[in-house]
Amino acid sequence: MNSGIAQPHNDNERLQDCSAQNTKPDTTHEAYADNDLVQRSRTGDLAAFEELFRRHQKRIYSIAMYLLQDENEAADATQDVFVKAYESLDRLKADAAFVTWLKAITVNLCRDFLRRRRRLRIDSLDSTIEHEDGNHAQADLPDESGNPAVLLDQKTMQEIVRKAVGSLSQDYREVVTLFYVDGKDVAEIAKMLNCPVGTVKARLSRARAELKRKLECYVKQ
Repeated sequence: MNSGIAQPHNDNERLQDCSAQNTKPDTTHEAYADNDLVQRSRTGDLAAFEELFRRHQKRIYSIAMYLLQDENEAADATQDVFVKAYESLDRLKADAAFVTWLKAITVNLCRDFLRRRRRLRIDSLDSTIEHEDGNHAQADLPDESGNPAVLLDQKTMQEIVRKAVGSLSQDYREVVTLFYVDGKDVAEIAKMLNCPVGTVKARLSRARAELKRKLECYVKQ
């Protein structure tokens, strides 16, 4: 299956701006259409599943890109998500939304990608910097606040935000991506990640605090 995947104030507003451009709401009409395509796919209708792929590939790629921070891995993960979904269609409950199920697969497969990356000792998004004294500190964004060459147009700001999200720990990165980039509410995220609502709220709060610190040099006074 050829992907043909397209590449996609204050800190909260900047994240919301990215969300508005990368996603669209899950409407009742969309869910109804997905359900029809899923039923047809289950009978072996490949054209129906290809339509599901066309409808959701950009959304899934966007989530994978924020979680993995690598274009090639995000593209590979997107294709793996749809392969996994096709092979597992019989496991999708009749009352479950296809796109929500698809996003849960995406998060799990991205976790697998990150585990493989760590095993191979390739630069991990959760990597640390070892200082000469043997202590470790979490990798941070370079301070380019004094660089006049950094033009904070919309595209540049989106890239800065994406890198800031990518520098968060995996748990924080997941909830921020699903809440701001994908537009899910806290209850939906808790269900997708199989954790309590309170845990999601706590992770979001701590992630916001970290992002505020990482992005404050880019916020005009």
